[in-house]
Amino acid sequence: MNNWLFVLISTAILLVLLFRVNVYMDLRFCRRNDDDYVAVTIYALQKLFIYTMKIPIIKLVQYDDLPWITSEIDAPHGATTTKVSREQRFVRKCIKLLFYNPERLLRLLRTANQLIRGYLRYVNRLSPGIHCEKLELKTIYGFEDAAFTGIMMGILGALTEKMLRSIHNRLVLDAKPCIKIQPVYGHSQLEIELQCIFRIRFGNVITATMANIINSMHREATRSG
Repeated sequence: MNNWLFVLISTAILLVLLFRVNVYMDLRFCRRNDDDYVAVTIYALQKLFIYTMKIPIIKLVQYDDLPWITSEIDAPHGATTTKVSREQRFVRKCIKLLFYNPERLLRLLRTANQLIRGYLRYVNRLSPGIHCEKLELKTIYGFEDAAFTGIMMGILGALTEKMLRSIHNRLVLDAKPCIKIQPVYGHSQLEIELQCIFRIRFGNVITATMANIINSMHREATRSG
């Protein structure tokens, strides 16, 4: 009896600690000449558990007489490139379904739409518990036409304000965002550096996942009944 009680107490303590563990996601985007990349780092427990994925510059290649976008993904298990032939086969199959079997394509689109809605519901459950600990954006842009550069300054300012308002409504901002937009007149230039660090408790991920699974099971049972 004492052994079972000890196991139960230990399990309860472990679950409480696990629910309070903070998970961090460091998102970085860089657009600077030939140094374009997107890097995602997820870590917890003072980086005791860490996973990093980096997608370097996206290239336009010629494959089977067709222009195609390709990239290379760096991950802990090694680098891998996008499969151009597989992607082209997928596009060809979708085109054939569109012309020869549109009903099947519509079913696939409905399934994809359901998956997207489920993902959005899951994100909406997570968002109240997500904290933004760092948001830094630096943009340097310019065009040869000075008037167009000035117009874009107003457009970028409005888009930035809308983005910050959306983030403020959906997430918890722990630090003041640092946004710098620098116009360059007289020549074309575009450089973007973005870094965001998000934090969420692992317990929030577990509860949102369980709620999503329960709702999915309930919808399946309602549809079957």
